[in-house]
This record gives sequence, C-alpha cells and structure tokens, in this order.
Amino acid sequence: MFKATIGRNELQSLIEAMSDLDLARFLYCQEMAGAYLAVGKFESMLISAMHLCDRVKLQKALGTDRDAWARSVAKKAQLEGSTLGSLIKILERHDIAPTDIAYLRWIKDKRDYFVHRLFHEDAWPGDLDEAGCRRMRRRLVAIQLWLERGERNIWLIFERAGFVELDRLDDGSMLAMNTGLYDLIQEDLPERASGDGKK
Repeated sequence: MFKATIGRNELQSLIEAMSDLDLARFLYCQEMAGAYLAVGKFESMLISAMHLCDRVKLQKALGTDRDAWARSVAKKAQLEGSTLGSLIKILERHDIAPTDIAYLRWIKDKRDYFVHRLFHEDAWPGDLDEAGCRRMRRRLVAIQLWLERGERNIWLIFERAGFVELDRLDDGSMLAMNTGLYDLIQEDLPERASGDGKK
C-alpha cells in the first residue's frame, strides 16, 4: 500500500526497485482496480439509460399521480437502489429481445464472477507467482473489455426495443433521443384538440 501523498518520482523509484514477482503482483492489482471501475461504469450507464427512457416504467415503485420531475427523481433513486439483477428483471418486463436479455445476464455473470467469486480460486496477489498473476491479469482485462462493450451495447439494445433513437455521429459517438417523448406528445394532442390545453 502506498502512502496517500506519494509522488511520481517516488512511485517510479518504488516500481524500479520491485522484483519481477512484486511487479507482476502490482500490475495484477492495477487490473483489479480497472475491473472495479469498469463494473461501476457499466452499472452507472445502465441506470442512466433506464432513467432517461420514459418507456422504461417502474410501476410498482412509482404511481401515475406524481408530477414529471418528482417521478424522474423517484425513478432515478429507485434505479440506483436496485441490484444489477433487479435492473435486468425490470428490463425483462419490457419489450426487450430475449437475446438482448441473455446478453445482459451474460455480462452480469462476468461482473458477478469478479465481485463475488474471483478469490474463490485463491487468486490472492500475495499467493500467486508471476505466471499466475499474468493469467489473472488476462482474465481481468477480458472482464474490463466485456463490460466496456456492454456499456456501449446498452444503447443498441434500447434502440432495438424502441426506447431511444440513436443518431450516429461522424466521430463514432451517438446522440440518444428518448422516444418516450413521442408518447407524451401523443397524450397531449387530444387535450389540445379539444381546447383543454389552452390557457
């Protein structure tokens, strides 16, 4: 463990003084940190996407009588308080393709392995040799890649389900529009046609 005030030069000196085994263990721990961040980013992106999409409903938690802002705040709090498994179950109740649900469950399984089962294999950094550290690093890098792909694929899954429309930009990024806005406009049209929506 490094002191909180360690500087670049001091860290570089410590790394240069490490044995090959200590360096392998250090790099293994770095990949653990990367995998932990990838888990957080994936779950955060899923929550953000579900919060954005008005067509993702949380009927059991949110009544229909709340105003839009209160409903949005309550929806975000409900999503943030849910486990990844619960979020996938919510999506399962919507018009998401079974293959997309299976993909999200596969991603969850990789995340669960990292969070709950990694050390069941006695993969403690201090107990592994260099080859063991390299093997576990490859596994952690793979988990990071799967989670990063999953983070991007959330939007493609939501597009296929009709939750968002995606505009693909020239730089490779995407602009997502909540298709639930169409639902709100459609609900408002009869009111305007009858004159009830006029001030």
